[in-house]
Amino acid sequence: MSPKRLLPLLGILIVLGVLAVLLKRSPAPPQLAQEVGLERLVPQTLRDDSMSGFDLYHGAKPQEIVRLRKRDGAWVVASHFDAPANTTKIQQFLTQLSTLQGELRADSTALLGDFQLTDEQALHLKVYIDTPDQPALYLLAGKGSGTNGFMRRAGEGRIYSVNLYLQSTAGLTSGTPDQAPSAKPWLDLRIQNVPKEQVSAVELHSPTRDLQFTTQPGAPAGSTEAASTPPAPAWKLVAPELPYSVKPDAVESLVATLRTLQGDDVVDPAKTPEYGLDTPPYRATLTVQPGDQEARQTTVSLGNEVPTKSGSRYARLGDTGPVYIVPQWTVQRLFPTLGTLLDVRLLQVPQEEVVRLTLQEDGESWSLERHAPEASTAGNPAESTATWQFVGSPDATVDAAAVTSLLGATAQLNADDLSANLPSQTGLDRPRLRVTLTMRDGHTERLLLGQAVEQDSKGYYASRGDGAEVFIVPTITNQTLTDAVAKLKPGSASTAKAPAKP
Repeated sequence: MSPKRLLPLLGILIVLGVLAVLLKRSPAPPQLAQEVGLERLVPQTLRDDSMSGFDLYHGAKPQEIVRLRKRDGAWVVASHFDAPANTTKIQQFLTQLSTLQGELRADSTALLGDFQLTDEQALHLKVYIDTPDQPALYLLAGKGSGTNGFMRRAGEGRIYSVNLYLQSTAGLTSGTPDQAPSAKPWLDLRIQNVPKEQVSAVELHSPTRDLQFTTQPGAPAGSTEAASTPPAPAWKLVAPELPYSVKPDAVESLVATLRTLQGDDVVDPAKTPEYGLDTPPYRATLTVQPGDQEARQTTVSLGNEVPTKSGSRYARLGDTGPVYIVPQWTVQRLFPTLGTLLDVRLLQVPQEEVVRLTLQEDGESWSLERHAPEASTAGNPAESTATWQFVGSPDATVDAAAVTSLLGATAQLNADDLSANLPSQTGLDRPRLRVTLTMRDGHTERLLLGQAVEQDSKGYYASRGDGAEVFIVPTITNQTLTDAVAKLKPGSASTAKAPAKP
């Protein structure tokens, strides 16, 4: 056969080979949704950025509804005083909802009760776009666990298993199917969020005192110290002038709480006068300076205590806006006792320097003196430590442990706070207990203990006896000193006269 006739045949064979290869290729794999039987529960036209609001309520309690709406680009909890909503949580929820798919598990209205999906049992979700009174999506959520739950469309009996447990997202507790949703899980409870490096000062105003702290410059820019690790802020008390050193870590902790302050809940801002925020008893102000901008101040006001939450208080940033409830522990961290922020030293007495103790209680006064150990003799080595004896009763036994406890308590005695009360208001004009410590060089230190501060748990009044300042010492310190003095009192069981040796 001639080459001219072979060329057409060769072309035909090539075409047939290509067709055979194409016909033998596997068909395109089906989508995952087709393989496992997943079905979209949300219309494809409903995008997360088109959703302008949604409602949540329990079928048996439709009046307890949670409404969230997008207004001027910001989400608010419309059913809870238009309080700011947690935009991050809402965006994550709507993104997941916009692509929600489910696997069909049942198709019978008779089985709805088994999945807690009857109208009365289920958690109802209505999503809106343009029409505020006409939901673009209406789903009912039933039982579930973890991140999986059962859902159905409103008016249908088809039950789907989905990767969304709506009750958990809404903050409902598992095992309480009749629980109605609340607004709290959707609230943005951040009162303020100021970067650490922008804070240059803090002012605290309370019924007892005003305090103002400022930061000191750290290492110069470009220095080796600055390049390695940023120095911690060095805080200084600028007002009032007090002879006590600042505890920088404690002030920094207070500032951290204030600049990232969060509330527990939001209340009706229309009742501001009832909350005591018109004339707040507590105010905490930060001086903030972002970069090269002009410094500004942000003030958080704390009002009255919340009647139903002991120790919690109403709070607001500035003069307008949402009113929050801040918990008791937050209030205590923002306005702690002075001894938390400053080293309020009442006494500092080296134990080894004390040579005489004079104690006075209930109108009775007595003294003890330290005696050096006697020289060693053969067969009768001297004791290695000094001994204490009652002045005028050298044979009476002295409770050495009680002496050690008393000296230990006064060696470095810090107060919890300072009081503005007069001595006559604290019991220090007639102290129930006096302790006088005489040093080797002859000078003395005194400690007077007065009455309890309102309640025993708040400490006891104390002073150095010079009338300059009134301190508040911890209850445990008062107890330690009182117990030690009681054991050192002449005639007590621990100071009974030792029997004569035969």
